[in-house]
Amino acid sequence: MESRVPLPTDNIFKFYALFGLLLVIFGIGSTVYVNQATNDLVFNIAVEYETLKADPMRSVSHEANFQVLKRRLEIAKQNNGAFFTGLSVVIAIGIFMMWYGFKKWHTEVQPVQDEMARLSLKRLRRELGEDESV
Repeated sequence: MESRVPLPTDNIFKFYALFGLLLVIFGIGSTVYVNQATNDLVFNIAVEYETLKADPMRSVSHEANFQVLKRRLEIAKQNNGAFFTGLSVVIAIGIFMMWYGFKKWHTEVQPVQDEMARLSLKRLRRELGEDESV
């Protein structure tokens, strides 16, 4: 199977930087998704919960339903906080990986590659100059 997206596998620092970028993008997208899913759940429950809350003479079944809805709202709030904490950690790891990978790539790997390219070009020009004089 042929890959359509060429992955930079020539050094580990590029991998760190691009994987960190992937983590950040995933974390941001997941944050939006979790927020939307939690809002949908709360909005679906809220009308029935507030209706039951306003009725002081609830039957036993309505009281049970009210307690379940109340607990679902509490759990949704707790889960939302836990998801955001986890996604914050993923985003922080991604940002660190991007910073570390790009820093090492830019300060250690790229200067050597630039020097190799410069020397190769210099050698090719010298060879061309020698070939033209013959």
